Amino acid sequence: MKIKDTFDKPKVICVVGDVNEAKSNLLYHLLDELNVYGTFKLYTYGLRADIDGATGVFSVDEIEQIKNSIIILDEVMSLWDLDNRMAKKQIEKTLRLIHHNNNILVICGLPENLKKFISGKINQYFFKQCTLADFIMGSKASRVCTNYKGVELGSNILTIRKNQALYFDGKHYDMIDVPYLKDFDSKKENIEIVKQNVNQSVNEKVNQSVNDDAKRWKLPINTKERWYSG
Repeated sequence: MKIKDTFDKPKVICVVGDVNEAKSNLLYHLLDELNVYGTFKLYTYGLRADIDGATGVFSVDEIEQIKNSIIILDEVMSLWDLDNRMAKKQIEKTLRLIHHNNNILVICGLPENLKKFISGKINQYFFKQCTLADFIMGSKASRVCTNYKGVELGSNILTIRKNQALYFDGKHYDMIDVPYLKDFDSKKENIEIVKQNVNQSVNEKVNQSVNDDAKRWKLPINTKERWYSG
């Protein structure tokens, strides 16, 4: 598949996957591929990393005024209250207006975010690793995911490597490669929550040095007891 062919006309595209399955990295990859092909206006909501030339939006009112553009909504639950049935009609009106204004909308969320009414509006999917039980039973998203019969689909999980994504264009499934984009990884600077004890680290280094010497001299490796070369 070619990314540019996916972004060819007004539609709703969804990136769906479990927490920490590199959904945002996939979004940045799609944009990188589009930038190679040509120019476009980009509006984003919820992305943690800044993108050159992109305009951030922070409300539904702003989104409804956008025309002839690509709109990316990350963390879609914080923009739309998808659990509120009273908000359903308003969200559907916003989606119709986005389409009428000649926009391509890309939403990113968890399987449980894709309620039946919004799932039915999605034209194409990019699946990262998903827990099947988290999908809304009977939703289009659940059917599209479980209709796939590749080896990646188990009884409980659609297992997708972080450097891949499963794409469904409405008719066919295709596994695509997704490179890791370090510059856009907002979590790479996170410090360790549980830090290794210094003494343990030192002992591991000593044992590794001992083992390296043992391998070099073709002696038995023993990390628990001292050995002597004499």
